[in-house]
Amino acid sequence: MTKPYSIRIFLPAGDPDGIRVIEKSNWNGSGLVFPRSLFGDAKTRRELERTGVYVLVGSPEESGLPAVYIGEGDPIRNRLESHAKQKEFWIYGVAFTSNDKNLNKAHVQYLEARLVKLAMDAKRCTLQNGNAPQLPSMSEADAADAEGFLSEMLLCFPVIGLNVFSQSEPARSPSAEFLLSARGVQARGYAS
Repeated sequence: MTKPYSIRIFLPAGDPDGIRVIEKSNWNGSGLVFPRSLFGDAKTRRELERTGVYVLVGSPEESGLPAVYIGEGDPIRNRLESHAKQKEFWIYGVAFTSNDKNLNKAHVQYLEARLVKLAMDAKRCTLQNGNAPQLPSMSEADAADAEGFLSEMLLCFPVIGLNVFSQSEPARSPSAEFLLSARGVQARGYAS
């Protein structure tokens, strides 16, 4: 059963196509969505000074699926600066960090591995990662914390238009067919 929640999207420059800060109610994480063209402005933000996980998204390829690269950084900024120089495909990025700085290197390695696995299973993007990272060795409590952080991130991704981590709903076969006939009109429908 889904539960209601709220997400706050802040536009620091007042531009809906510019940098966006994503915050979810009752969560200590935050996201930063930025077009590649504004990476120079985005890299001055404090969110990228923290340990976190990020997703770079490119235009759909021949398959019609977006190109996606998933990574982690401690801090994120250094990795993104490298990708800005070496990876040409991406047009925007999304980064998630903890506001209270409680994410450590093992947490973000866990998040990266889980996001790559989810994207591979969903088959809704073309992954640009060269390999599938393994889950790091960590305590059961730390893994539970990382899994909790992941579940909150997964609620935020669709709101910003990134749907590559969830399985698409399979087409349902109709359970019953209904026919309606009246003067000069025939209709057919299916129960859902």
